[in-house]
Amino acid sequence: MIGRGRRLGALLVVCAVAAAPASAQSRVELSAGASWIGGFDAGGGDALETRNPTTGSSPLPLFSTSSRVEAAPSWTASVGFYLTDRVAVEASAEYSRPVLRTTISGDFEGATGTTAETTLKSLVAGGTLLYYFGAARVTPLAFAGAGWTRQLDEDNIMLVSGAEAHAGGGIRCRLDRHFAVRVDAGVSAREKTIAFDQKRRLLPRVAGSLAYRW
Repeated sequence: MIGRGRRLGALLVVCAVAAAPASAQSRVELSAGASWIGGFDAGGGDALETRNPTTGSSPLPLFSTSSRVEAAPSWTASVGFYLTDRVAVEASAEYSRPVLRTTISGDFEGATGTTAETTLKSLVAGGTLLYYFGAARVTPLAFAGAGWTRQLDEDNIMLVSGAEAHAGGGIRCRLDRHFAVRVDAGVSAREKTIAFDQKRRLLPRVAGSLAYRW
């Protein structure tokens, strides 16, 4: 009888630990993962030369250029803080090395078109507000936030920085009491980028991360 009582007591302790609410955990969560960031048209232009006055007054086009920043993987890290069971804020950093590809065509002397490439260093740091639609093992979520971008070319000559905003949604899957996997998709709006024309650009983004909450 005593042995049964002990086994029953042990079983109750195990069940109580397994059923402990998330609120009993730390409010801090660390995450690391990877993402894919879409590319964009970086603009272009014509190289012009002043004509000999005897041949006309309009500029003489020597060649044309068109550029594109290619899609690239990135690496992410973040630290989050749960305000409630459903609302959290996090600070994050994302680093990537996209390629800027420039094509030269329409050469005045008829030379074959060429392509030049340079690898950029891109860093985005910012903050995000997350909302979880419930507390189930698999939970949908929505997020929005803002940050700051900084891009530098591989020769450390061209440097641009500007504001960034992002929003989207995803799913969080809890693996156990401490670990969870998050997959999300959204868009990143960037005020400035290394490009031939400066304008706000919308970049699609898909990310996955592993989180640990103790």
